[in-house]
Amino acid sequence: MRTWFEGGSIRGGSNCSRDDLQPDSTGRARVARRRQLAMSLRLGIIRGSLSLAGARIAVSLGNALGILVLARILTPADFGIVAISTALISIVMAVTEASLQPALIQSRNPTPDHVDTVWSMSLIRAGLIFAIFLASAWPLAALYGDQRLVGVLIVSGVTGAFMEFYNPHITLATRTFDFRPLVTFQILQKFGGLALAIGLALWFRSFWAIIVGNAVGTLAASLASYLIAPYRPRWSLSRVGEIWGFSRWMFLNQLCETLNWRFDQLIIGLTVTRAQLGFYSVADSLAVIPSRELSAPISSAIFPGLANIAEKPERLRGSFRRAQSAIAMITVPAAVGLALVAEPAVTLLLGEKWLAATVFVQILSITYAFDMFIIVVRPLGMAMGETRLLFFRQLLGLGIRVPLIVLGLVFGGLVGAALGRAFGSAINCFISFFIADRLVGVPVGQQLRDHLATFTGTIAMATLLLFLQAEWGALLAISPIVALAVLVPAGAATYGIVLYLLWQLGGRREGPVTEIVGATEALLPVLFARRAVRS
Repeated sequence: MRTWFEGGSIRGGSNCSRDDLQPDSTGRARVARRRQLAMSLRLGIIRGSLSLAGARIAVSLGNALGILVLARILTPADFGIVAISTALISIVMAVTEASLQPALIQSRNPTPDHVDTVWSMSLIRAGLIFAIFLASAWPLAALYGDQRLVGVLIVSGVTGAFMEFYNPHITLATRTFDFRPLVTFQILQKFGGLALAIGLALWFRSFWAIIVGNAVGTLAASLASYLIAPYRPRWSLSRVGEIWGFSRWMFLNQLCETLNWRFDQLIIGLTVTRAQLGFYSVADSLAVIPSRELSAPISSAIFPGLANIAEKPERLRGSFRRAQSAIAMITVPAAVGLALVAEPAVTLLLGEKWLAATVFVQILSITYAFDMFIIVVRPLGMAMGETRLLFFRQLLGLGIRVPLIVLGLVFGGLVGAALGRAFGSAINCFISFFIADRLVGVPVGQQLRDHLATFTGTIAMATLLLFLQAEWGALLAISPIVALAVLVPAGAATYGIVLYLLWQLGGRREGPVTEIVGATEALLPVLFARRAVRS
């Protein structure tokens, strides 16, 4: 069996040779081959996206199940403790981030030395993460006035270290659009920790269930990664300079991005009770599901695809536009829809004791919706090696969002902080439009026009849902199940119909809807063929 290093092309999964790309006397063979390569790349991204989407949906369902079960067992104050721990893990991971795994994908010719270097650097990072948590546990516990944080932070440091033990070949496989190892790893990590957390919560009824569950689940998944993609680690730092050349700006970018995402919970934790922080944290976990959770697998699949065409500006520009508009078309209405049905959703999923989280679910869902319009900018910049520009984008966004959150918290309490975060995301959205223009030359106006169908469909959906809630309030108040059974299908149908009508009126113009139709036409014969073989 050949590995990724033993010959053959790794671009788009194609096995073509250089001779295959030489033009004949008419040039038709070259054109046909380019089309074949483009289709191979597109199908690779589609298959990878579907694989990761399936895994991410499973993980998202696991998150929803975990929130549902744990929220009914534990208290808001328990989730407040967990929120501080989770935010600190994210920030420490960002402070020590070296983007080692993405460096393997971005590298033009990865070798075993690259893999060994990434593994060795990850091991060094694991020790650094644990040392940071061990040194800061007592000071942070004193700062937050809660000595329980000492043990929590030490165990969290162990969890962060375990995250660095996993096999680099899991990531490297995605370079050839083989996402099965990554999918398996993600599912094992989530459901192993979730099952243990629920079991411990039923037994101890303490926040320790989540803390310990995360640690054990992460360790188990990291060990299993060496069975999923066999690899014998070897200590080596021979490629540090090359990998760090890509990673140094991604480290700063990741730090700013994490502060953008988690800073609010750390500041809020200093000014409100653990129960109030728990409401905010759980609302954040629920609000993120229809947006970031659904878009993450597609974004992960897009990065290797864009990296393979980074030196072809026209194809790169077109792929960016299609990917960005497609992701927004799927996730934005889902996020806005959750905001519009937040009260019955919170009541059904979490129980009435969590109703205070409703307003935060509404605001944070809209916040994440803004992020969906520009989520492909990050993999685009990474594919082009423009990590410095990505860092300055995050730094500027951090400089805008942090003051807005602090001002909101001072003048409006928790709701004000959430609104400040939402306004910051809206501003960052437009900053990223300009960054994309600089990277691939797509004007801001064109990017907004690419999202016109999404805007129109989402507005139509929101209008209908608000009308139904105003006119059928008594019916919808019977139970949250009735409300969701009426509102969710009505909103989804309205959005889909509007998109279809716009597509028809626009002359079936090429775009996300065309991509969905094309992907369906490409995959249906495969599905029917498999079914025929089984029968």
